[in-house]
Amino acid sequence: MYAVLDVETTGLMNKDRVVEIAIAHVDGDGRVTDRWETLVNPMRDLGPQELHGIRAADARKAPVFEEIAGDVVARLSGRIPVAHNLSFDDRLLFHEYLRLGHDLPRLSDFGVCTMQWAEFFLPGSGRSLRDCCLAAGIDNARPHAAMSDVLVTAELLALYLNSMGPDPMWDDRSAMARTLDWPRLPEARAVPVRRGTGAADDTDFLARLVDSVPRVPDPPQADTYLALLDRALLDRYVSATEADALVELAGQLGIGRSTAIDLHRGYLRALASAALADGVVTDDERHDLERVAALLSLPEGEVDEALRAAASGTRIERRGFQLRRGDIVVLTGAFAESKSFWADRLEAAGLKVAPNVTKKTRLVVAADPDSMSGKASKARQYRIPVIGPESVDSVLARMAPAAG
Repeated sequence: MYAVLDVETTGLMNKDRVVEIAIAHVDGDGRVTDRWETLVNPMRDLGPQELHGIRAADARKAPVFEEIAGDVVARLSGRIPVAHNLSFDDRLLFHEYLRLGHDLPRLSDFGVCTMQWAEFFLPGSGRSLRDCCLAAGIDNARPHAAMSDVLVTAELLALYLNSMGPDPMWDDRSAMARTLDWPRLPEARAVPVRRGTGAADDTDFLARLVDSVPRVPDPPQADTYLALLDRALLDRYVSATEADALVELAGQLGIGRSTAIDLHRGYLRALASAALADGVVTDDERHDLERVAALLSLPEGEVDEALRAAASGTRIERRGFQLRRGDIVVLTGAFAESKSFWADRLEAAGLKVAPNVTKKTRLVVAADPDSMSGKASKARQYRIPVIGPESVDSVLARMAPAAG
């Protein structure tokens, strides 16, 4: 009878995109009979991630809206739509379908908004979903996660239904819902993707390399692989996007797991040589070597072995990525702090902050290192490192000294 829905979006405007949608079917007694949810790849920056909590590592694997448009219609058609602040969900969905060339019935015209009805059923409560849940004694375990918001909205609906007689005030809207003209679109074009799907990308990317290629200690393609590895390790963090790129490149170059281990060991020894260049390894340098060894899936003891080799053998040099004063940096995404905060930090270090990515850009700082924004995408196309704000200090600490 009812379709309770919620969308999480990149923002509040008509131009913004849906990044998560959940729909639950509810019967006339307020019982949930079916539920469906998925993240949606907006093919752009995710907007206020500190609010909705969706990671680009997850969303980048999700279907685009066109691929789930038929599934959404199938779950809404013939039912009374319900949402908390229905006009918002209605407006964002309407414009998603408009981009696809389809008219979606205006859900607000025949739906139930639990926010609008709160004044009647929960007098004295605030209008927000949080306030209504507090007034009704409903616990929302994950606010701004679409399915969690849907389920508590369904509880509010059940409370409203149980406060009325056998004939709900909006009973006549059911007939209207069944007569509307809905777009006819194919269903099941994509598998739904939930939050946490990208967690697999946080695991050791080395484990995803193949074992079957011959072991080659230092193949001709080593420099190509190590150059990408160096960019990925610039911020001492391997994002899901960087891990995928390393796995893909290793496959193209025929670099298997055993060969990669040899290359990783050589990379660590080059860092150890640099740390020993002045004859002293500080605590910070030691911690950095241990962090890199862990990211490269090298066993315990490799740092000590690398330092012993650097101390007793020929110094290994590898020209790694370093920023220099005057280098151009671009910011992208919705930061917890303002962009001007980060611009000031970077400019104070002698860097130049530019509005757009060009081939002269040396670094992109993104609110999410897996950002799908146009700037981040262009940076990866130009092989420009993309890092998160939490890594800025470590990158600045390793800037090349001023000339002279």
